[in-house]
Amino acid sequence: MNLTVKDMAALLNVSEKTIYRMISNDTIPCFRVSSQWRFDKNEIASWLEDNRSFSKKVKMDAPSIEDEEIISIAEFIQRGGIYYDIPAGSKQSVILNCLEHIQTRIQDMDTGKLLSLIMERENLCSTAVGHGVALPHPKTFVSFGEDSYIALCHLQNPIPFEALDHEDVNTLFFIFPKSERRFLRIQSVLLRLLKDEEVLSMVKQVSPYDKTISVLFNKEAEIFKSPLV
Repeated sequence: MNLTVKDMAALLNVSEKTIYRMISNDTIPCFRVSSQWRFDKNEIASWLEDNRSFSKKVKMDAPSIEDEEIISIAEFIQRGGIYYDIPAGSKQSVILNCLEHIQTRIQDMDTGKLLSLIMERENLCSTAVGHGVALPHPKTFVSFGEDSYIALCHLQNPIPFEALDHEDVNTLFFIFPKSERRFLRIQSVLLRLLKDEEVLSMVKQVSPYDKTISVLFNKEAEIFKSPLV
């Protein structure tokens, strides 16, 4: 089910002008239907949970020196890597398997601690966003790098993830932001890309590395027109 700008304003108890400012700042997951903005109810449920965790630390519409980074999902995935044939199992074992694969590239990562923080968030509300995709992340981040990056993990088989659309999940995106503020913006940009049929199809078909990166670069240029910060 999709929500309108008016619905979102009522849900957040803010003005519609505030909602449009959040859209402009890429601080809320949304997409266009013709000339109208819409909000996926499943994504908004997860987004609200994240904002309950982060909002005390992050002012959503305030500029910050931490924003001095171009947001490119394709570039972030080039940094974080794409991992294939991750063994399936329970949600927790799959997330651990993914983190262990990512650790082969990001060696200073504490997988045990990160798994605990991610499962703490999953126990509050699933990070599945529909169509077989989930974005597991900690309830709160405890460490950051100099740059943001994303790891894309494809599972051997889909697994239950308590998704609101009831579709099992076989693709996980792990966002490693340079700050919590950046996480919320990167997540919104990634969710907007996943609304594109070609991007979603490319992800669901488990495309090779080169095709994945190429499609993402092309779609970012097409959808966002100019670099995002």
